[in-house]
Amino acid sequence: MAELVGLALALPPTIDLCLKYGRQLRALCANLRQADAQISERVIRLDNNWMLFTHKLDFLKRIQHLIEDDHREIWGQTLRILLSKLEIVTGIINRLVRPLPVFLEINHSLEVNARRGKYILIKKSLDKAIEELETWQQTTDQSWFLLMRIADSQVDLALQTPINLDAIDDKPQSNTATAIPSTVTIRASRMQDSTYGSSSEAGLTFDAAELSKMFIQQVAFSQISIAQRLYGNGQVGVYILNQITCEPVAKYQLIKKDARDLARKLQHNDPHTFGLLACKGVAVPLSTPTKGLHDRTTAPSMLTMVFRQPVHTTGIPNSLRYVLSHTAPPQTLSLRFDYAKQLARSVSYVHTFGFVHKNIRPESILVFTSTKSGLPSQSLFLVGFENFRREDGSTQRLGDDTLERNLYRHSSRQGASPNEDYIMQHDIYSLGVCLLEIGFWKSFIRYHPQTGQALPTEILPVSPHPDIKQVNHFLHTRGKEFLLHLARNELPQYMGTRYAEIVETCLTCLDPDNQDFGDEREFQDEDGIRVGVRYIEKVVLRLNQLCV
Repeated sequence: MAELVGLALALPPTIDLCLKYGRQLRALCANLRQADAQISERVIRLDNNWMLFTHKLDFLKRIQHLIEDDHREIWGQTLRILLSKLEIVTGIINRLVRPLPVFLEINHSLEVNARRGKYILIKKSLDKAIEELETWQQTTDQSWFLLMRIADSQVDLALQTPINLDAIDDKPQSNTATAIPSTVTIRASRMQDSTYGSSSEAGLTFDAAELSKMFIQQVAFSQISIAQRLYGNGQVGVYILNQITCEPVAKYQLIKKDARDLARKLQHNDPHTFGLLACKGVAVPLSTPTKGLHDRTTAPSMLTMVFRQPVHTTGIPNSLRYVLSHTAPPQTLSLRFDYAKQLARSVSYVHTFGFVHKNIRPESILVFTSTKSGLPSQSLFLVGFENFRREDGSTQRLGDDTLERNLYRHSSRQGASPNEDYIMQHDIYSLGVCLLEIGFWKSFIRYHPQTGQALPTEILPVSPHPDIKQVNHFLHTRGKEFLLHLARNELPQYMGTRYAEIVETCLTCLDPDNQDFGDEREFQDEDGIRVGVRYIEKVVLRLNQLCV
């Protein structure tokens, strides 16, 4: 495409070209509103996509000078892809909306058949245009929301500045903060002032005794529970309960504060966008522990994060551990790719919201059945917020020797007293182990049916009934190298070379010689954006490019 020559990292010209083709596409579609009810429905859907698309590009253009080169390059790549798709789709629809030849208009039957065939082609072209825009929106979501972490008042000004959506209609001007409310959710979670309303946490905590009014059942192979409550109006509320043990008790107030902070940040209505459930609040005991605050043997206090069931899902969810242990491998790779992409997205947004998770494993991942077309048949959500903390908060360096947790920890974070502070790369390593299991569609851990003890499955080269010290020694000294062996030598035949390379990138992200993540000094920027950009580039975007 000649117009792309020389654009490179110059985002404004590329944005202007995208807007140009987008306006042409929308103008062409406006002429089709009266053509057919199904076509009209598609045009409205395209309009809605266009609005979001325009707001994102206008905002990006306003703050592009604040973006670092790596992040700018990602946007340049995705914009050039979008531009090529817009040009192709616009050309197709432009040809389809041309008047019929005169000889067809003379013959009524030929005209009817020609218009019917033409409308079928138009519908397919509109579907393609909608799909292209929605795919682009989803592909760029992580990069888009990462912009909300930039600590500069110009970002807030750009969010609040009204824009003219299009000269072809008389719609009132709107701003990006209003048009895309989820941007406000993330921006407010990063800012300490009142730019986006009160930061009060009133209503985020409630008496834990309220949980006794719910019917609660445990999710198989998970620390998560599902709760149902019958309200006076006959409606049934369904919630997901995530219990947090405040240990040591001396840190109760700090953990409670972080839990409230996370609950506030997860006050969103886009669980399918973020891969993180919307939080109703935190259930806390009325009495605060006051005795033995410096005695770790004191019974710890408990908090419970209460999440809402995601819309457009049905039934009781399963844990990923249960799915990998009790369901047959899918006939195609599509579902495995969907799982991997969704999980990688969830990890990205935990970081975007300003936390490290510290507990990414199949027990902390819920799988819901989706009921809405356009969504994956099964939707994954990351929960298990037991040991999370703010990414800029202090780390306790407290651990344990349990197999079901140590397997997903880098060797520097294993055992009761980890050697290193926790950073985002440790979450990326845990993701790599999960992606390995998803690729093989095999659980690396099984639970004893009577005792519930976690035991290794046959894929791990240890005794099926090992001494815990033996397992921990293997994990600490050879565990990572064995997982890398699986990723390099066995995974490609199941999932292909590109998927295996992404898993290897995750598993080696803490290695000094890893060119993508190895040098921690590269990621010590004030806003904490660089590691997120690198993760999007080297993991998220590469996974999104995989297809069957």
